[in-house]
Amino acid sequence: MIKVQDIVYCIYRSPDLDKTHTFLTDFGMVDAGRTADKFYMRGAGSYPYVNIIEKGPAGFVAVGMLVGSAAELDEAAKLPGASPVETIDAPGGGKRVRLAGPDNYRFDLVHGMTPAAELPVRKPLPINFAWQKQRVLDLQRPDFEPARVVRVGHCVLKFSDGDYAVKWLQETLGMLVTDRMHLPEDEKKMLGTFMRLDRGDNPADHHTIFALQAHPGDIDVHHTSYEVQDPDAVHIGHQWLEKKGYQLAWGVGRHLLGSQVFDYWRSPDGYIFEHYADGDLLNNKTKAGNYSATQENLAQWGPPVDPVFFESRRVPA
Repeated sequence: MIKVQDIVYCIYRSPDLDKTHTFLTDFGMVDAGRTADKFYMRGAGSYPYVNIIEKGPAGFVAVGMLVGSAAELDEAAKLPGASPVETIDAPGGGKRVRLAGPDNYRFDLVHGMTPAAELPVRKPLPINFAWQKQRVLDLQRPDFEPARVVRVGHCVLKFSDGDYAVKWLQETLGMLVTDRMHLPEDEKKMLGTFMRLDRGDNPADHHTIFALQAHPGDIDVHHTSYEVQDPDAVHIGHQWLEKKGYQLAWGVGRHLLGSQVFDYWRSPDGYIFEHYADGDLLNNKTKAGNYSATQENLAQWGPPVDPVFFESRRVPA
């Protein structure tokens, strides 16, 4: 059985590569290569890139996920509609199989990429708590800079049939249900399901894919999310992007489901990119939760969410 072990990258299209490149640089990503019709951006972690931006009409193209062996790629290539095992022509190389998921979302399963050298990121800021002092004779002076992206953490996809999408993610990619969110007036109607990786006893993020039930005509990525060093990086990154004049979507706050300190921004093409820090880690023994989709279950603290936040794409004025 195939069990994806990590999320590696997301692919978008943009009509203006230079403008999108500037945004992702201000967002905290780093150049990883460029051709005439696409560019690659990386984080500070060991994956050679976390985003690919292709030239074309604005849109979401694919999510890349790591499998644990070449044998799993061979198994994936036998699935209906799958590509053969292909050589990846990109930084880090490796092999992949392209799958057509529900609503024709493209899932790239990858293996054998050559790791990149990790990039320097400041150390986490030690915190002095009321009853536990961790910082003595040490001043707190973080730089004012973009929030340095370390890795891509998850993506949120809207599906025409959320229940079917969850079943596909379980049966095809070996993912687990972490939490379900239902309509407040009907516990049987799922609004969204948080799906995590099955790493056995080893911890995994609260979710790597969030499968949302879409309204008709709104099948699209909602957002992709990137981990940064700590909550201070989230707040400093917020001020950096604000100073640069980008459009805030929601934040800063702390989620209830997943516990992340979050901050969401719109790209020049209108798609949402999230910084987060301090998320929950769970193993395969954690039981699934069930929650009503109410404001208090979206965030523990933070500004109220604007209803336009739930729109997949909203081009800045």
